[in-house]
Amino acid sequence: MADVKKLSEWTGEPRLPEVLQHHYGLRLKEVTPVGGVLQLNTDRGDYALKRVREREEPRWVLVRKLAQHLSETGEQRIQAPVKTKRGTFTFAGLRNRYVLLPWIDAKVKEWHRDSRLPRVALSLARFHTDSRGFTPPHTATTLVHAGKWKRIWGEMEKSLNMLKMAADMSEKITPVDQVWVRHCSFAEGMMENAQKYLDKMGGDEAVKESRKGGEVCHCNIHRQNVLWDKQDHVHLIDWNCVTMDVRSRDLARLCLYAYGHTGDLNAPMAILKGYQEVAPLEEEEYGLIYSQLLFPHRLIQSLHKIYREQRVPSDQAKGHLSATVDLEERKQALLRDFPERIKAIFGVKIPQVDWLKEKHL
Repeated sequence: MADVKKLSEWTGEPRLPEVLQHHYGLRLKEVTPVGGVLQLNTDRGDYALKRVREREEPRWVLVRKLAQHLSETGEQRIQAPVKTKRGTFTFAGLRNRYVLLPWIDAKVKEWHRDSRLPRVALSLARFHTDSRGFTPPHTATTLVHAGKWKRIWGEMEKSLNMLKMAADMSEKITPVDQVWVRHCSFAEGMMENAQKYLDKMGGDEAVKESRKGGEVCHCNIHRQNVLWDKQDHVHLIDWNCVTMDVRSRDLARLCLYAYGHTGDLNAPMAILKGYQEVAPLEEEEYGLIYSQLLFPHRLIQSLHKIYREQRVPSDQAKGHLSATVDLEERKQALLRDFPERIKAIFGVKIPQVDWLKEKHL
């Protein structure tokens, strides 16, 4: 591990050891950066220090309560944020806010092209199953998305239209504006397809009916957020996107991520097969997964990072948005293939989107 003196270089926080002592009564011994967190070796064991955004306290209150629920209902365990002396779950340094988490002695491994892919899905299935019956704290009402897809997607569509108008009316068109204006019709079309498809599958009522499969979604499963310990057990980490929603949302994101990083149309099917070793899906849930695949989530996230949150440097914005558009366009092969494979493998027929039936698209 590295010397504590390096801590201020990594965080820009010259007094962080004293702040940790104040909030937790911990004395730092050594510090080392691991992935996107800092591993803190203290007089009371090892912890992970993670930077969080402003106003994230309600989400970490939810994570703490969820960790307690999972410890009582099944075998899944997640990192419960450590309370400060004041009883909060995040604290402020001079530059950023942070959350302190128990350290997990495990590491990131490759899992796209081998047996680990269905094992990740199986672990996700156990998490969803164990989340049944979970009730969020009253402070987390904005994190309840189950049965609100149409409203949330409608708000995203309005936001998209505002970003389009801003780019159209800008006195100085930047390179990223040009990319956005060129592809906004594509984004609008995909959003419309997703909304119509959701209606065809029964809309928000169908989403609410599927809640019996689980109450909580991780919403950010990818290779860096899956750790493997010495016994090769799976640990899901990075819960700062956790949301009260149905499992089809998590499954769609995981299928899309696996396909995007392998280019293998078999990868999403391996996920769905692995998942159902523990938790079989209802027929209507395949359609809900497909509606989530249709929705251009990554593109909207990219636009918000660039225009609303301004988290992407201006000289990198064009490349960032272009790469996201490429990812969204490449998923068309998955969208075209998905209904046919679901029918062939699982015996479930879901509607196809007409324009995706053409093989040359």
